[in-house]
Amino acid sequence: MSTLDHYRKADAPLPASYDAWEIYGAGLENVGKDGKPVTRELRPPKDNEILLRVDALGLCQSDIKIINQGSKHARLRGRDLSKEPTVLGHECAATVVQIGAQWKDKFKVGERYIVQADIYYKGLGFAFGYLIPGGLGQYCYLDERALDGDEGCYLLPVRPETGYSQAALSEPWACVEMSYNLKERMSPLEGGTLLIVADSGTEKCGERFPHAVIVPRSLAGLDEKAEWDDIIIPNPSPELVNTLAPRIKANGVMYLPGAPSADGTASLDIGRVHYQGVRYYGGGGDLASIQETNSRYDLLPGGSALFLGAGGPMGQMHVQRAIEIQHGPGLVAVTDLDRGRLDHIERRFGDLAKQRGVKLVTLAPSQFASQEAMDAHIHSLAPGGYSDVIVMAPVARLVPAAMEYAADKALLNIFSGVGLGSCADIAIKHLCRGIKMIGSSGSRISDLRKVLSMVESGELNTNLSVAAIGGLNCAREGLEGVNVARYPGKTVIYPQIPDLPLMSVEEVEEKVPELKGKLGPQAAWTKEAEEALLEKYV
Repeated sequence: MSTLDHYRKADAPLPASYDAWEIYGAGLENVGKDGKPVTRELRPPKDNEILLRVDALGLCQSDIKIINQGSKHARLRGRDLSKEPTVLGHECAATVVQIGAQWKDKFKVGERYIVQADIYYKGLGFAFGYLIPGGLGQYCYLDERALDGDEGCYLLPVRPETGYSQAALSEPWACVEMSYNLKERMSPLEGGTLLIVADSGTEKCGERFPHAVIVPRSLAGLDEKAEWDDIIIPNPSPELVNTLAPRIKANGVMYLPGAPSADGTASLDIGRVHYQGVRYYGGGGDLASIQETNSRYDLLPGGSALFLGAGGPMGQMHVQRAIEIQHGPGLVAVTDLDRGRLDHIERRFGDLAKQRGVKLVTLAPSQFASQEAMDAHIHSLAPGGYSDVIVMAPVARLVPAAMEYAADKALLNIFSGVGLGSCADIAIKHLCRGIKMIGSSGSRISDLRKVLSMVESGELNTNLSVAAIGGLNCAREGLEGVNVARYPGKTVIYPQIPDLPLMSVEEVEEKVPELKGKLGPQAAWTKEAEEALLEKYV
């Protein structure tokens, strides 16, 4: 039996200790101690725990947010990291190596899983890699919060033949998948609070919505403190939208039937679109036509998709998905400030785009004499506007610019979240022509299950996202690389190979000669290369 076979079976004796990158506060200097991971006793799991060996872990921009914010990060709920550190890392592929008494009938040693990071237990969030110490270590423990939470078990089983990095990167891909699967309500919430602004037709509105509060356009008599699940403003003015937008509850909707009564903009909190599910729906003369206009949630088949600032790891996933999906767009245009990142996209996905009959165009400011010239070229590629515009940079001011590129009834996916309170001046005319702003944070276990199924059926190759690999001891260097966008794709850490240096996939064959000939086209990471790596080092 080979070394790799024994590794897969997890039948070797366990060490007495293990290393992990604990975080003690804000700042990269507080990740680990003296620039190194911390060594901890590898104790047997308690009766309510299982012990997992971490096989592969993807580094994420979300890890950087914890490093920047420390104990102030919202998902840590004020936990004092200096006294109670946690372990970063949520894009995790792991193997069961020991089982507490409570779980003996449910798990077996050698079983493989990925972790759904958004864990809820008794109504509270205990995200993996946040309040529950994550996978940036050689081992981790999970208890009933993850194993018997509000949605059941937050571990998804992985087939023995699936690659470790393939499985680990299902988690960020699930976030991408969720952003195109937001099947949201298109009519006022039953039993919710509803405000209708109408100078005429109030009797008709009252018959259809007997529990609604109806006020004139002057807003005379409006309760200044009330908030609403839904607000309807026929023929909206910028002033009305600007005044009432802050009064929409989380997951609430503002309906804007008809044409704007005046030109102008409203200052809208873009962070609420992404993090609180607030929506603005126009594109029709009544609620029925608005519902039809806004019912689409995925890329338009045969349409044109524009990805703004998409040279980073998550942007490349969006681009790969747009090219690979059945009935996807015919044009995929990608912008980024860094021409080198766009060149990587061309190399990695150019042939795939040709095979799929997709026109792939990449654009950087360095190619043009001015921003105006670049804008003109972007418009010329889709003269009627883009059916889908995806914003991949966390900059609120990009949203108004994105709307200028969008066609009537377009989807505007604000994927990269900007903080709550980040406002942008949005032209009311764009909302009234049916441009639907959507955004989401994280993923659901159903999204992760779908992506893992796609990976294991061969429908999706998550390894195309890998740009660098390394061992546990270089993980802090890897996090620095994420922070400064050193690599154009994902960095995958192999915790069981602690001394493996950080390297780009283009450097792999030179630095690890045993992997020569095992990478894919354009130095793509592969399951075969991973197996050879583990066989050599584990």
